[in-house]
Amino acid sequence: MDTDLICNFKKCRKRLNAFAWVTSCSHIFCDEDGSREFSNQTKCPACDMELEGKLDVVRVDLQPSEQYKSMVLAGQRPEVIMEICTRAVSFWTYQAHQEHIYQEYCANKASEKVQQVESYYKQVSARSTTEISTIQSQNNALKKELDVAKSKQNELSEKLLERSRQYQKLQSMYDSLRRRAITPASFETALVSRSKPTRQFELELGAPCGSKETNLQFSSNKAPVQHHSTNFIQGRSVLGQESGTNSSSKLAGNLLDCGLAAAVNRQALDED
Repeated sequence: MDTDLICNFKKCRKRLNAFAWVTSCSHIFCDEDGSREFSNQTKCPACDMELEGKLDVVRVDLQPSEQYKSMVLAGQRPEVIMEICTRAVSFWTYQAHQEHIYQEYCANKASEKVQQVESYYKQVSARSTTEISTIQSQNNALKKELDVAKSKQNELSEKLLERSRQYQKLQSMYDSLRRRAITPASFETALVSRSKPTRQFELELGAPCGSKETNLQFSSNKAPVQHHSTNFIQGRSVLGQESGTNSSSKLAGNLLDCGLAAAVNRQALDED
């Protein structure tokens, strides 16, 4: 009930409805705490006031019997009864007032703590909101950079495909022109122009260039030269088909052209 008094011991604070210990300094304690504290010392546990008088500490029954109520003030004059009742009511009012003050103190402490916690979490919320907005802006910037990178990648891929198509087209045109240019007639013309007799050739033959013997030997050697040229053309055409699109293979093919031509010339001279 709200009219019940509270034990004034700080660690207890329970409601009193049976026996209690009352002090002359207007404090009240439960039976357990009062019996323990007042059996060892004479100081009030609440205010440390010395309680040396015989009636400074009294153990009272908070639920007195009807007989006790009838006899406790019997025989006293009315003014004494009123004074006793006034002091008793004053004690109860003081206890109620102290309890009210204590509850206000606890409420203020709780309000301060709530305000501190609220302020702290407001700061945390503001900081978190700022961090979230920063992360979102960074995320948007990264998305834009990713889109730009993707567009550049697509452009480069398209350019690479276009260059690959152009390269393949040029390669096919080059192979077609090279096949058209390398014919037996053109090879024989190039071979004849390369195999004009030099001074060394004249010394090996023993006759000057343009003499009748030389002309006879060249006329007699036309068939072997034509045979070698035909074999060279067939081998070169196979090499041209296998070379593909590699530039190093092209260089090897050109070097093989020169080597085979020189070998044919050398073989023709040896046969002469």
